[in-house]
Amino acid sequence: MSDCVHVGIIGLGHNGVAHLKCHLESDLSRVVAVCDRNPELVKAVCAEFGIARGYTDERFFDDAEMEAISINTGDQYHAEPFELAVRSGRHVLIEKPLANSEEDVLRMVEAFRDCGSSLKIQVGYILRFNPVFEAVHELAASGQLGDVYYLEGDYIHNLLSQAEKPDPVTGVNWYLEHEMPIVGGGSHPLDLLRWFSGKEVVEVSGFSNGRAFPQMRYDDCQVALFRFEDGTVAKVAALYAPRLGMAPFYNLRVYGTRGTVERDTVALSSSEEDVHPELQPVEADRVGGHPYTNEIDDWLRGILEDKPVRVPFLDGANSTMATLCAVRAMQEGKSVAVPVFR
Repeated sequence: MSDCVHVGIIGLGHNGVAHLKCHLESDLSRVVAVCDRNPELVKAVCAEFGIARGYTDERFFDDAEMEAISINTGDQYHAEPFELAVRSGRHVLIEKPLANSEEDVLRMVEAFRDCGSSLKIQVGYILRFNPVFEAVHELAASGQLGDVYYLEGDYIHNLLSQAEKPDPVTGVNWYLEHEMPIVGGGSHPLDLLRWFSGKEVVEVSGFSNGRAFPQMRYDDCQVALFRFEDGTVAKVAALYAPRLGMAPFYNLRVYGTRGTVERDTVALSSSEEDVHPELQPVEADRVGGHPYTNEIDDWLRGILEDKPVRVPFLDGANSTMATLCAVRAMQEGKSVAVPVFR
């Protein structure tokens, strides 16, 4: 391998172009090819960013110069490029959620076990790279919160504007037809809660309704209760039509026997007798937006230095599968067992 990673990017929507820009600013990688099913978009991106080769089909995966592939296609289109990438021996960064169906997750896990276990595969649960959430993870992992027994996190985000954005190639509005809020949005906080707990989800139940955003095929209000293998309980709500913006710090709550986190504040007991500690700000920088650069650099350094990435494949698969099982629990009206990939 050269002193930088030769990367191809597939999917040139908002996230794909955001990733492309990060790579262009990095000394750790060089973008050698891009791919999208929209030929006009491929042509425009290649011209604007000086990319030598653009593809609209599977010939992208035959490009011999590519060592790694960044997958930023729509959620239900992740499985095929992932399989092609790992079966051709490429390292992968794949956007979250891993897939949009349980069947596709199982298909991807099979491909990983067959061909990808030696590759550096990062799943794009980007909140793990937010400094506040990194600090909360350290509080939990170091034992400062004590025994964590209950967690909450929400994806409450006004996405009504998505109803106005049909796909330019198919004419289908992806959000209205395919998006499941607890998967597309709620897997963000659920992944954080799994990360903080250090345990796996084994069962889920849930409820939903579609009164606020009836244009969506799937209910826009989805709430799930997750049981972890050690008995820890977590609640995640995903709402796509509140009449306000994103809930600050995902309404995070982490309850431990020695401390409590509320959004970006924490109360820590200094002793057994200190049962009413005051809330203090979590010691971390506050940053807006998505820290794509940190996520991408972590993946690239994993490749170049042969070290673990922060969100390895099976870890990301567990976060996605738990939320897909939550959708089934809502549809069937009963709790559902969640498979765990190890």
